[in-house]
Amino acid sequence: MNDAAVRRRLAFLLPLTLAGCAAGERVDGVTQPIAAFCSAEVIVSAEPRETVVVDVETEYLPRVVNCENGGAAFEALKAQAVSARTYLYYRLARTGDIADGTSDQVFGCDREPREEHYEAVRATQGEVLQYMEETIAGFYVAGSRQTPPECRGGTDDPTNTERFVTYNEGLSGDGVEQTTLGWVNPGNIYNRGCLSQNGSHCLAESGWGYEDILRFYYGTDIELVTAEGACVEPSEPEDAGVVADDAGPAEDAAAAGDDASVAAPDAGPSVGVRSPTGGGSLGSGCAVGVGAVGVGARSGALPWLVALAFVRLRRRRQRR
Repeated sequence: MNDAAVRRRLAFLLPLTLAGCAAGERVDGVTQPIAAFCSAEVIVSAEPRETVVVDVETEYLPRVVNCENGGAAFEALKAQAVSARTYLYYRLARTGDIADGTSDQVFGCDREPREEHYEAVRATQGEVLQYMEETIAGFYVAGSRQTPPECRGGTDDPTNTERFVTYNEGLSGDGVEQTTLGWVNPGNIYNRGCLSQNGSHCLAESGWGYEDILRFYYGTDIELVTAEGACVEPSEPEDAGVVADDAGPAEDAAAAGDDASVAAPDAGPSVGVRSPTGGGSLGSGCAVGVGAVGVGARSGALPWLVALAFVRLRRRRQRR
């Protein structure tokens, strides 16, 4: 490799390395608009397996909210809608489609969405979670059943998924605990933790709003960003006198019906919980081997490649 080739390689590697190294730092800047995904190709799990195209805001997300955590209190339903939309955007940006089932998100189940599921999606229309201007993976699992006011520390874990849940209240930057559902490394900016569906139900019944619930699991520096597109109506100024959506957990639980007290049966194992294969890491809604892993791996290897290129260039100059 001649000097010119080394310089060309450095010119390519250095920006990528800097991007990876900056993952642990808070970067302030102008947030670019996110283009909304208004439709999604869903690989349905029922036989015969086929791919269907569905509207994201009016069909896909209400069904996912219903199937994943349909009996939860209303603010938890809103948190579920945001996490589900976030994972959908993350997935579509990488693969162009999404599977129906616990390998991605459950879209088809044996019950139809209720009005509160549609309303949870409408109340959060277009909202996705970002960190450092990148849409994160949005992990979530059923987790243990919890009791207020702490809504953590529960041991009733019928789906054995509490081990993936992260409690990131008050944490930010590199201090955020990452979930083992994804590649654990500060350079992996897409892994910002994992929400508990049972825990979010508990928090909602304790009076928490959905934004605080999301930060409880994903960290204080997670950002709620609204995508722009034909399927997302422009937001209007909030009327301080209208608080119907935040009326309180009692009304939400009553509207959800008898199953509101337990989120886990609706949630199932949830996003990305399946048995490890081949000794590797768990498959997940944040797609092990797609983006959440690959980017982190890239940022860890590039500094060494840059250092090696510099050493080679210096040695060549010394020989002259």
